[in-house]
Amino acid sequence: MSETRPKRRIPFWLTLSVMANLLLVGLLIGMALRAPDYGRGPKGMEGRRPPMLEGANPEDRTVVREMMMETFRSAEAEMEDRRVVRKTLGEALQIDPYDPEAVRRAFASLRIADEVVHSKIQESLVHRMSDLTLEQRKSLAEMLAHEPGEGRGPRRMRMRDGDDSLPGPPPVDD
Repeated sequence: MSETRPKRRIPFWLTLSVMANLLLVGLLIGMALRAPDYGRGPKGMEGRRPPMLEGANPEDRTVVREMMMETFRSAEAEMEDRRVVRKTLGEALQIDPYDPEAVRRAFASLRIADEVVHSKIQESLVHRMSDLTLEQRKSLAEMLAHEPGEGRGPRRMRMRDGDDSLPGPPPVDD
């Protein structure tokens, strides 16, 4: 008589758990082996270095970035006010039946809030520019000469998945 061995099966959940743990260990090892300063910027600024000030030396980039971050922090109250105005715009868009006058008023308030934020940031920058060297001001001038996002490749605005329309804003009707 031949002996039959019982089949040894590995449970599905055990296999799945081992795979998940191996993935986690691989991610942790990858993060540990990555370059030491990868993704680190001045004072907690995370992520990859944006394409601003490409030609500047690291010290100039750090000084200008810290200055820009400080100017944005100086306008936190104004930016919070703008968030409230944006929320109001969102509420106006959800009114049923649609009220175009409420949306116009909300957009007008948003334009005013944007202007207040921009004015505060720009005034703060004007005061801080005297702390920069000529080279740092030249680097900043080069950065400010471009539109936000310029040079980052084509972007496409989509309203939903499967949208096959042309990229960018809608065409202007004449």
